[in-house]
Formats: sequence, C-alpha cells, structure tokens
Amino acid sequence: MLAELRRLHSPDLLDLEFSTPEDPENFCILVQAMIGSKDEEGEESFDFLVCTPQWIVNHIARNKALFGRHYLIISHYDFEIIWNAIDGRCKLANRSSWREVGSYLNKYGHWEFDDYVDF
Repeated sequence: MLAELRRLHSPDLLDLEFSTPEDPENFCILVQAMIGSKDEEGEESFDFLVCTPQWIVNHIARNKALFGRHYLIISHYDFEIIWNAIDGRCKLANRSSWREVGSYLNKYGHWEFDDYVDF
C-alpha cells in the first residue's frame, strides 16, 4: 500500500502556496497534510509543526526547552520545500496495510488516529 500526499492545509497561514509568514526565516506554523492510499478514496490528517531554526533558537531562549516530535524544520518558508519533504516521506511509506502506513508516517507528523482503539 502506497501513501499519497493529496493536499496541505494550515489554520495559521490560509494560503500555504501563495502566502508567506510575516518573517519567512523565523516562524512556526501548523501544517496539516491530508494523506490517503494511492489507489483508494479517503484521506487522513497528519499534523506537522513547520518551523525554522531561528524560531527554535528564540523559543528556547524564552522557554528554556522544546520537545521535538512532529516538527518539520526548514531553513526558510518555501511551500515547495514543505510539500517535497512530506511527499518524500509518503513515498517511503510503502507498507502492507494502511495501519502500518499510518504508524510509519506518525513518526513524522501526528496522525489523527494515533492511539486509536476500535471498540
């Protein structure tokens, strides 16, 4: 089963492709990647905090610590860099089931069904 990146969305930057954060070299935004199986309908959300090294430096200076799971760190804002990084992980997610695909991708972006238990 192959994962396919279908679209990206952010509540922090409404037009990811054609807008930029106020400071493209110092920001942190939530980006939600909608990913589905290449040969099937449906998609699920994987959340990434996309930020720059400068934002990390500033955050640590203020807060003294930062946990790092589900962060995508880029040098500066560029939609293509974000798309290609997430799409690249999808291309490496060839697994025998969607659950395995989701578990693999969850290492990089927070999967909406992480820790889901079917009752």
